[in-house]
Amino acid sequence: MYLSADGVATAISLIKRKVHPFVGITYLACKKHGLAVGTDEELSLDALTRDHLEKYHVLDRGSAFYFQPFKSSSYWVGKRYPSTGLQTVNTQTFPNVFRHSHGSSRWGFVQDYIQEIKKKLRQIRSDPTPPIDGIAVWIYKAEELRSVNTVSELIDKFTAEFRISSQERAELFSETPLFREDADLFVNEPISIAEVIKQFPPPPDAEAEGGRTIGSLHIMNAGGPAADMEIVFGERLSLLTGDNGLGKSFLLDFAWWAATGAWVDRPILPFVPNDDGPSVVEYSIRTSADHENTFTSRFDRRTFTWTRPHQSQTVEALSVFSRADGSFAIADPLRLASQSTAVNSLTSSEVWNGKAGVIEGLIRDWARWQTASQKLTFDRFSATLRRLSPEDLGVLTPGPTVRLHGDPRDIPTVQHRYGEIPVTQTSAGVQRILLLAYLIIWAWQEHELSASQAEVDPIRRIMVIVDELEAHLHPKWQRIVLPALMSVGSLLSSDISMQVISATHSPMILASLETVFDPVTDVLYHLFGDDTAVKLEQIPFVKYGDVSGWLTSPLFGLRHARSREAERAIEDAKLLQQQERPEASAVAEISARLRQHLADDDMFWPRWLYFAERHGVAL
Repeated sequence: MYLSADGVATAISLIKRKVHPFVGITYLACKKHGLAVGTDEELSLDALTRDHLEKYHVLDRGSAFYFQPFKSSSYWVGKRYPSTGLQTVNTQTFPNVFRHSHGSSRWGFVQDYIQEIKKKLRQIRSDPTPPIDGIAVWIYKAEELRSVNTVSELIDKFTAEFRISSQERAELFSETPLFREDADLFVNEPISIAEVIKQFPPPPDAEAEGGRTIGSLHIMNAGGPAADMEIVFGERLSLLTGDNGLGKSFLLDFAWWAATGAWVDRPILPFVPNDDGPSVVEYSIRTSADHENTFTSRFDRRTFTWTRPHQSQTVEALSVFSRADGSFAIADPLRLASQSTAVNSLTSSEVWNGKAGVIEGLIRDWARWQTASQKLTFDRFSATLRRLSPEDLGVLTPGPTVRLHGDPRDIPTVQHRYGEIPVTQTSAGVQRILLLAYLIIWAWQEHELSASQAEVDPIRRIMVIVDELEAHLHPKWQRIVLPALMSVGSLLSSDISMQVISATHSPMILASLETVFDPVTDVLYHLFGDDTAVKLEQIPFVKYGDVSGWLTSPLFGLRHARSREAERAIEDAKLLQQQERPEASAVAEISARLRQHLADDDMFWPRWLYFAERHGVAL
């Protein structure tokens, strides 16, 4: 079990008004430590409170500030807070609570510390009995609670872990809880702390977001359909549209290579011979300070390789590439630093069944995560499936494993509106989403493990490239899948930023962005034929409304969102309407074609019926 996002946000809002930071930080840190009572011990109180803040108050790893949910003028405090503002509170506002001499490094609670805390809280007009359940919700905001699923059990867990005695519970905390026992406080999936803290002011250094991202790509004479293509990627989303064969997959393959330094399969080689000039790729890597470093790679015809500059950078992101042929690629700056770049490429079968020394595969990992005592990875996977679930099937939920004839493995099942299906027997669309969800969760788990082993912080950025996102998906699924994918990072960690690059032929995918597209962070590009040339052009995002509007937009270029025969009949009818004296026989012939190809309630009929009757043809 986990605490709900609404519950955490409510608790923060209430404890901000009711709980003094001495109680919410110093007192809790001392109690968790087991600070001596009536005597003292060698101790750095600043270090003790700093450790507490590091564990519970770091909500944005890209920020140098702690989140401060207790009574103060700000929601964020700097890293020096334990030795400055909080130290002043401890030594000048609440000195009578401690056994401590000025200049000494020995600390302990006085014998009647409970009464001293209550007395001082009254003197400074702060609530002397703050709500214990609100503080407990804050402490366990992102923690897996296992069997805890009531407010009473949550309070019991809190008082036990922080060594709060029954006397302290009775005298220092309110008997009236913030949350009712039957409140919707508990959920089955981990929440996004990033989404919770968006409801509160951002940290002062919020703009200083870390991590390198792919900034731009300029391809010249590299063998694609166009001799010259240039794209500037959005910080959050870059979407490519265009007809078949114009170079969308070509662009995505080059984007992956520029971003990660490795080809997914084989390098893209320019045509031979090439009389159009040298084959050159320029790409830029955007840094955290919003500066772009540009690098130039040239194709060496003697070695048939792309020469990547020695000082060339790659993105600082855990990267996943889902290709149109069902294969995948992974690039992890931590895990692949000492491995062959060939390891980054995985076939669909390898993602399902494993690749020795690289990945166990969805079948084995799903069953292992499901039966593990620590459920965080499985809960993340379940939450990701839930977010990516289609409207027609309903929520995709992991079911119990089963054994199938001839297979020695425990096979996971997925539950949806129409039953419980072994994952190996689900539809192509479900399988594609299962693999994408699994690979993102698996890659993040492995990345966190590598970061822990290297004693470094995990990278706080994910790049996902998806070719033909709509493949195998029903229009109802296409309508939700891209916004859902863009939000998956928040299920992994509260401070992850995602950069998504995708190619699509689907008007439903584009229509789904009408409520989420942000021109500050997102871009839309269109590949189109111009006579015998292919061009790539950035297009302003316009809301065309329904799918018919998108189909007849410049991105898809249909004159009518109808069959080709219906389109020709309507165009011929329009030409006939422009004639001064159309012949009745011609009007009758067009009318017959319209009856054959248009629905009875087609919007073109009112216009045509009036014209036909004026020229002697009754329909």
